[in-house]
Order: sequence, then C-alpha cells, then structure tokens
Amino acid sequence: MKKIIAILFLATLLAQFDIEGRWHIVGYEDAVMYQFVDNEPFANAGNKYTIYSIDGHFDDLEGDMTGGTPHPYSIVDDVITIDYHFGNVVSYQMNFLCNEQVVELISDEYGIMTLFRENYDYSQCNQILDECFDFTNIDFGPCFMLLGVGFQNNQCNYISGCGWTNNGVDYTDYFFDSIEECEENCSQSQCQDGFVEINDMCFHSGDLSIIQEMIDNSYQSNIDLDCYNDSIYCGSPNPYMDSQDNWGWIAYDGVSYDMPGNENGIVEPLELGIQEWENGRLTSFMCGAYIYCQLSGPIPDNISDLTELEVFRVEGNYFSGTIPESICDLDINYDDYLAFDVSYNQLCGPYPDCINPEQEFWGQYDSECINLGDLNADNVINVLDIVQIVSLILNSEYEINGDYNEDGILNVIDVVQIISIILN
Repeated sequence: MKKIIAILFLATLLAQFDIEGRWHIVGYEDAVMYQFVDNEPFANAGNKYTIYSIDGHFDDLEGDMTGGTPHPYSIVDDVITIDYHFGNVVSYQMNFLCNEQVVELISDEYGIMTLFRENYDYSQCNQILDECFDFTNIDFGPCFMLLGVGFQNNQCNYISGCGWTNNGVDYTDYFFDSIEECEENCSQSQCQDGFVEINDMCFHSGDLSIIQEMIDNSYQSNIDLDCYNDSIYCGSPNPYMDSQDNWGWIAYDGVSYDMPGNENGIVEPLELGIQEWENGRLTSFMCGAYIYCQLSGPIPDNISDLTELEVFRVEGNYFSGTIPESICDLDINYDDYLAFDVSYNQLCGPYPDCINPEQEFWGQYDSECINLGDLNADNVINVLDIVQIVSLILNSEYEINGDYNEDGILNVIDVVQIISIILN
C-alpha cells in the first residue's frame, strides 16, 4: 500500500510541470511547433522535437517536416534543461499560465519564449507573469520611445527603446504602467507607499513622474537646436545630463550628493539639473540659466501636483505653448525671481494671473506665438483689443489674432467671443 501511495505522489508531483505535448511558438504560430515526448517512466524527461510548416498545418513526428535530431530535456522542479547538442545546454524557468495551456520559458541569457498548446486559442489567455522580470541585460535599441516601467539594475526604472521586441521575444506584458506598480511587485523597499527607493533614499513617485514628463515632452518636441559639429551638449533635454561628468547634483534632507549620469543614452529624472528633496518630496527644481537643461515642449498641466515645491527655476529653456493655470497653485513666491522664473522660453500668452509680464526680468521668445484676442500684442485682452478688431471689421481687413473662432473671417461673432473673455 505504501508503494502505491509513493508512486501516486510521484506522479502528482511530476504532473505539476507537464510540458509533454505539442506547442505553438508565439510569433511563429504557423511556421514552427515543438513536441515534447516524455520517454522516461520514472523521471520528468524526454525529447523535444521541432516540426516545421509552410501552410500552418503540422504533421506528426513521422512527417517530412520534422527537423533533425531531437533535443533531450529534463525537468527539475520548475526548471527545464534542454540539450541543443555541441555543448549548448540551456535552462529555462517554466511559468505556466491559463490552466497550463500557455507556458513561458524564461532564460537569463535568451529572454522569454512563450508557447501555447495545440488547438488552444492563445488570444483568450489574459494572464501575465505576476512576478518581477529583470530587464538588466536586455537592450531595446538606441531610440527614446518610452516602453514602460521595468525592474532594471536592482531598481524600478523608466525603460526606453525602439520597440518591445528583442531577439524575437515580445516583452510587452512584462512592463508595468507606473513606478508604483513596479515597486509593489519587485522591490523589497523600505519606503512608504507612493515612494520609490533609489540609492537607499525614498523619492515621491508622483514628483519623479512630473520630471519624467518634462523629459518626455522634450524628447517628443523634436526641436532643432541647430547643433554645431555634433556637440555632446546639444539636444533636448541636454544629453550631457546622462554623462558621468554631469554637473548636476541633488540635496536630500540637507545633504548634497553628486548624481552622475549612468550613460545609458537617456536622461532620467534624478540626472536633470539641480534638485533639493525633503522627506522624499521635491522642494527645489533648478534647470534655469547656466544649468543648461535645454527642456522643450509644454510645461506639464499637472505641475501643481508638486505640492512641496518652493523653487521652480526654468528660465532660458525652450518650453513652448501656454503656461498651465495650475502653476498658480504652487506654494511659491511668484514675485521673487530667485524662487520662480519661467522667463525667456518660447511660452505664449495670455499668462496665468500669478505671472506678471511687467516684471523687470520678464521676457519670452514669442515671435511664433498667436495669442487670439490680443490684437495689440500687449499680453492682455481688454477693451483696446475690442476697439482694434471693430476697426479691422469696418475696414474689411483681417488679422489672425482677432479671428477668435478661427473661421478665417473677422466679424461680430469674434467680437462677442472676445468680449466674453474680458467679462469672465
């Protein structure tokens, strides 16, 4: 009786990682199939066969499209080891999904290969790996497209590249949507929820995400800075911020730290400018003149989420568009240009109420701006503009700044809309 129980227990244990059968390869569903044949009665081991097809139909092992010598395999716990001959032996961790109809073979050297059983509809499998995948040794190319958040170099990072596929493996499902989600799944962080541990310090993930948005907006602006002789300092954001010799630094709870770039080709939040953090919150962000961050694109609409920010200096960059009204919700002295300065960018009016364009050091490179309703270009929409648009209408003239509804005609409708702006 004991012998029977032992055999049944062994059979149950081996069945937990049952690879035997015919499997399609994701990405090559109609071209290649693997068939695992367990031919060892008292071990989880056998041979892996490769079957090829030119029309999506796969023969059995006796067919003409079964390729070459089979590859022996063995399974211990959740690891399958396959002998590809000539000294090439590879071990994969097996991760079974969707009632064992899908399996991911995960190798540190070769990445992830996903298989699904013959006659199974892979599109019905919505389960993804719930463990943390390490992207440290995977290169997605020299592009700046943000792919998502992943665990890399022992921490959660924003990862960029040319696409989600590497060496034929699609890693789309292994990225997280946010630093918070990555930290929840990957890190043994001592930080509180909503904070990210970097270099043994805790940083508010929301504050980091706004800096990241400024970086992303800069890359996406594709601004032409008329670079001279492929200068290593020329780009938006300044690519030199990613250098080991980066001149930026951060202060954390009153202690200053050099933050050299990691030279991965992408400027990351803590590499940008000069920053001060208190209790994990960003209190000072300096990317203005003589720091040369060279930021461009719009200022993030959610800039007011930096609730602890006391200094925001970004003068002399290339920010464009309008200044979001939410900037006035910051706890900053807007009249102190040493605490707040967004001048000499390419920002267009009308400006939020907290910004005084009459300040001594104010200015914008706004020659490309079109401020609808501000016909006399004084950055204020008032009765003087009404007088001017009425004069244009009476003389059958056209001025683009007066065409408030942008219908190509100056008429009473534009006058009514501008008056409404003034009254409100």
